[in-house]
Amino acid sequence: MTGARERRDCRNAMTSSNISRTREYLQAVGAGESFEKVFEFYAPDVVIQEFPNRVAPQGRVRRAGDLRAAYEQGRKILRSQTYRVQRIFEAGNEVAVELEWSGILAVAVMGLAAGIEMTAFVAMFLTFRDGKIVSQRNYDCYPPFAEEGETGGR
Repeated sequence: MTGARERRDCRNAMTSSNISRTREYLQAVGAGESFEKVFEFYAPDVVIQEFPNRVAPQGRVRRAGDLRAAYEQGRKILRSQTYRVQRIFEAGNEVAVELEWSGILAVAVMGLAAGIEMTAFVAMFLTFRDGKIVSQRNYDCYPPFAEEGETGGR
């Protein structure tokens, strides 16, 4: 009986480790932590893929060397942002997260005024190696933005 309990405890410890890292990562990004702090979550060979959506119609792929500029640009555009995790699952080194993202614009972008809240429903898939993110794949679904709804669309 002890062996089964130890295996179950070990499995739970592994599960909670990557899930905990995912939650810490989302909290750091949401809080606008320094790039250096956020970069600690990534493996040196990380690849982040954003599939086509309203903000990036062609999608985009970023590697470690691209991340600082993208992160700093996001910090300039957004006054604040939050990640509300709805569900989170782990299978081996893979973590799947369903979340709601919202961000308040600090500046006007995409025809939207500063102060507008953007939202997205997101499915995020992370692959970990040695506690670091080596792959992140985002499927971001943006409903109509506030100003679009008020003007009947663009």
